[in-house]
Amino acid sequence: MGLSASIGQSPVHVPRSSSSTSMLSFINVVLLILVSHLRQWPLRTVLTIGGVALGVSASVAVRTANVDVLSSFEQAVLTVAGPTTLEVSGGESGLDEQLMTRLRSVSGVTSVSPVILQTAVQMKAGQPGQAIQVLGLDLLAEFNTRGFRVSQPATERQMLDMIHPRSVFMGDKLATDWNLSVGDEIHFLIGTGSCRCRVAGILHGESDQRSSWERLAVMDIAAAQVTFGMIGLVDRIDLVTAPNLSVDEVADKVRMVLPPHVTVERPVNRTSQVEQMISAFRLNLTVLSWVGLLVGMFLIYNTMAFSVAQRRREIGIFRAVGMTQERVALLFLIEAGLYGIVGGLVGSVAGMVLAQQLIALLSRTISDLYVPVSAGGAGSLWTGPWFRMGAEGVLIGSVVSMIGAIGPSVDAGRTTTVRALAPGDYEASQQLRVGRLALLGCVQLGVAGLLSWPGPIQGIPVLGYMATLCLLSGLACLAPLCVTGGGGHRRSISSTAGLPGVMRTIAVEHASRNPGRNGVTVSAFMVGLAIMIGVLVMVRSFRHTVEVWVADTVLADVVVAPSLWLRGTEIGTVGRSLPQSWTSLLSSIPEVAAVDTYRDVRMTVNGHRVAVVSRDLRLHAQWSQYLVRRGDSSEQLNRAAEIGGLLVSEVLANRLGVQEGSILEIMTPSGVRPFPIVAVFYDYSTDGGKLLMDRALYQSLWHDELVTVFPVYLRERASLDRVRDRITEQLSSVTNGGLPPLVISNTELRKEILEIFDRTFLLTYVLEAIAVIIAMLGIVNTLITSVLERRREFATLRAIGGSSAQIQQLVLWEAIYLGAIGIVLGLIGGGLLSLLLIKVINRQSFGWTIQMILPIGSLVQAVALAVLATLVAGYFPARWAARQPVVEGLRDE
Repeated sequence: MGLSASIGQSPVHVPRSSSSTSMLSFINVVLLILVSHLRQWPLRTVLTIGGVALGVSASVAVRTANVDVLSSFEQAVLTVAGPTTLEVSGGESGLDEQLMTRLRSVSGVTSVSPVILQTAVQMKAGQPGQAIQVLGLDLLAEFNTRGFRVSQPATERQMLDMIHPRSVFMGDKLATDWNLSVGDEIHFLIGTGSCRCRVAGILHGESDQRSSWERLAVMDIAAAQVTFGMIGLVDRIDLVTAPNLSVDEVADKVRMVLPPHVTVERPVNRTSQVEQMISAFRLNLTVLSWVGLLVGMFLIYNTMAFSVAQRRREIGIFRAVGMTQERVALLFLIEAGLYGIVGGLVGSVAGMVLAQQLIALLSRTISDLYVPVSAGGAGSLWTGPWFRMGAEGVLIGSVVSMIGAIGPSVDAGRTTTVRALAPGDYEASQQLRVGRLALLGCVQLGVAGLLSWPGPIQGIPVLGYMATLCLLSGLACLAPLCVTGGGGHRRSISSTAGLPGVMRTIAVEHASRNPGRNGVTVSAFMVGLAIMIGVLVMVRSFRHTVEVWVADTVLADVVVAPSLWLRGTEIGTVGRSLPQSWTSLLSSIPEVAAVDTYRDVRMTVNGHRVAVVSRDLRLHAQWSQYLVRRGDSSEQLNRAAEIGGLLVSEVLANRLGVQEGSILEIMTPSGVRPFPIVAVFYDYSTDGGKLLMDRALYQSLWHDELVTVFPVYLRERASLDRVRDRITEQLSSVTNGGLPPLVISNTELRKEILEIFDRTFLLTYVLEAIAVIIAMLGIVNTLITSVLERRREFATLRAIGGSSAQIQQLVLWEAIYLGAIGIVLGLIGGGLLSLLLIKVINRQSFGWTIQMILPIGSLVQAVALAVLATLVAGYFPARWAARQPVVEGLRDE
């Protein structure tokens, strides 16, 4: 009405002879409508923009966190690599430094540099503090070649100080944070021991930009070998090749002079390996972040549908004065796009704030599950490429908004001019064909079932994601039919019981008269709830499976591990291993019945990065077990020890296409060796896969005497606390002044495993909450629309004696009706979605077998939350409706 008045005061002319004048007039119309809409319905505008902003914030935050964590890792790798074109690595066991002599003789290699990369932990007041990476380099040979600056020694005394075994150069940011200057002493925890180092200098990057050198510590290679107990060994050897030769050709020559198990690769390949490891995790997280955008589309659809319905007369005027159908549709698309632009800007800012928290959480999760990564890059977000991030948010918001507005915009363009300008309700003649739409929904549900059968495409469950989309779309198409109740809910008001029944019937009747708009609202709520329930069932089922796995396989009474084993931030062998000589010390304790030696290293098998575990299989068969797919655990373990065979995790067996009885070839220091696969076992400790072999076989091939952890089994009636004290007492005397090892009980270890599990899915809960909040905004938006449309009806009811409480009841009953339909569809969709997540998407992404359960208590809580969300969403519009002035509502009657 306000718009009509505005148009009446400022007529819009669309001259056909001048395209520029026509465009200016069109822009004038767009601005006029937007200003009018904002002035008449500011609350709806704010709700719509808020919904878009929430969806954009989740998407921007997850994408930013994913990119930031990986780019931080890549920057650290490439910064430290400097001019290096090839890296030679022997895995976690290190390399013999004598190999450098061979490498220097290879034509095309211009520089050979030894490197040690280990972890040291700052000790403050006797307690472990921040863990940092310590890089061992040949400082005399590599000044001004790696990308850092440090004062060069001017005298022989300064040169000796630089290569002293206790001298360390600290990054400037690290030195500032720790309040260190040249000459200060710093106490480090290194593996099971400790040492005191002197700050010999401060590292600076070559440029003023941020650099990974800011948070690194550097020692001379000889000093690092002494400090980390790696005399004669290095972690890797960096090569610089001649610029006029192909790097790949030189790499082939290098491999010819090295043992077969040694790898030669470009530095950037390490980033690619990490990206490949976490690709499934990142993809599933990204897809989940899009749920908010999907729900936001429904919100935009409702807003634009309401705009079209309210402006039907104005649209008729535009068509009467010559505006084409395309222009009318474009007008509403532009309006939706502007919602998206504003929502995208707000969402970008909110997304950056959310990303601050997600980066730390994501870094911890990836460190727990895959590889140690740093969260140090989070602070750079505020000084990062804001324009790119803002543009990304605006693009996402505007595209999503315009997609959601396509239906209402096309409907606006098809408006019949005569009917729009004639007296009467134009919308009453617009009937949604709910039967045909429901049939389409059933077809989509059938397609979802068919798409769930094929396997992944290049390791990605593409068809599984498409099945999920078809499932949610199919249920959304059924929503309008559910809103109308199939026509079966209509009955005479006189047949209802009492005034509450009358109110309920009126509310239901009104809701059923708008199956299109209300169906969209129900669909938005259904999608948010279905995904929440589907993921909830999947997570609870997964947790139950892990709990059973832990209870059946983690049977050691006590585990002795490196002091920082549970942090997941250790880089290098020293901080993540223990000496084998501790076996006799532990076995000498009277209450100890058996001590196992568990070694866990990472190797590449047929192009896959896997965990290779070795232990005393006969001892493990006696005291514990693995959940093998076929046969008895003890028999399979003893057989593997006898014939030199392997046990392979289910995930790795699926990826390599092997099974019980197959032969698997693995590269060892003595060359390729075939191993028979004795059994396949269920394992949930890593999604990269795991190989298990006997400790004696592993040592004979890799000559690795280190131990990752010691599982300790106690005698009957032994006191756990007394044994822990004895272990700590005995091992404290051999830790060289360092922290005593971690001595963790079976109960504590199980609790820690489940805490890591819960921390992994914390991101999931955050993204689900955002989707549900957007769905709540959709209900509020719809109910406000209903109140605006029924102001005359409510005013008439008030005029004939109805109370404000009864008006409030009408709106609340309508909210309850729509919410109930959404909850029922959400439960159905959530159940079907959980099947897709467990049986299709999870299995194709990670390869795990999950035992599905129905967590009744959690489902009841989810439904209760949905009911509460419905009541909260309905309360404020109901209260607002009850307070509308009667005179204003009857003014046009």
